[in-house]
Amino acid sequence: MVSPERAEDHRATPIGVRSFDDPMPVTTQALMDRFDHGLSVQDWVMNDPARRDRCYAVLILSGRARIRLRQGMIDCRAPALVWLPLGETQAISVSAGADGYLLSVTDDLVARHCGGGSTGTSMLPLVGAGLPLRFAADTVHNVTPAEGSNNLALLARSFDAIRAELMQNAFGAGMVVGAHLQIILTMVLRLAEGVMEQRDNHRPGSITFQRFLQALELHFREHWNIADYATALGVSERRLGSAVMRATGKPPLTLVHERVIREACMRLEQSPLAVAQIAYGLGFRDPAYFSRFFKRYMGEAPGAYRRLRRAEERARDNTFAAWP
Repeated sequence: MVSPERAEDHRATPIGVRSFDDPMPVTTQALMDRFDHGLSVQDWVMNDPARRDRCYAVLILSGRARIRLRQGMIDCRAPALVWLPLGETQAISVSAGADGYLLSVTDDLVARHCGGGSTGTSMLPLVGAGLPLRFAADTVHNVTPAEGSNNLALLARSFDAIRAELMQNAFGAGMVVGAHLQIILTMVLRLAEGVMEQRDNHRPGSITFQRFLQALELHFREHWNIADYATALGVSERRLGSAVMRATGKPPLTLVHERVIREACMRLEQSPLAVAQIAYGLGFRDPAYFSRFFKRYMGEAPGAYRRLRRAEERARDNTFAAWP
């Protein structure tokens, strides 16, 4: 039985139509930094509370940038567009005289506008032959729009439009920011030839594999088994297994476990929550079972992993003082 209030709400907002009333102001979900030919190196360290647990997009119009990831480093020269998913970025530095933008957005904002929100999998934004934008958002990308190209001009306009919306915070700002975020991620896929080639190389399994990745992002915390994923995708377990094996050389269950472990590592490193709370947040009913599961893959218990990573972080120099 639907209450009158719920029924009235249902009539007011038709299915598939997003409301302008965001659950929270977009200014709490996105932050734009404009670096405009500064006289010295500019640094951002991502353990700042305002920037923690964010995805990042960096557009370099002139100069250079160095980005330190959890594993590895990206050095890029203008023109460049870098997309950094949740939990990957340690610090960003741009050279003196660099011109460009640094956009920080919450993963919730990405999910709401690029897939994984409450609208359902059938409404996820797709590009190309069924490749979801959410897939782009969960991958590190370093792409190069050609100097003077329409692609670069479109990117600059979208970054500038997001900056203006965040400054004005007018009615519907969240929808406008979300629309330009979709443009940025679409341009990432347009320019990321390697991602598109990977999809083409999978041929018969490509769409099934990408849809599996999409479903995995939505449901990995629910501990679905492979039969659940196959049912949701409308394929047999055998077909799903073949598609994933062709794409990755691994069975689907391994990808599911790897996704859970990756999320667990990120939360242990960045969240102040107790290990038991992290376990519950990842869908484990028994924190002890979570600890055994984590140790089987990582070789150490969650608490020991957290202590080691935090000790490494304290020892690491985050200043980027020695620019090459």
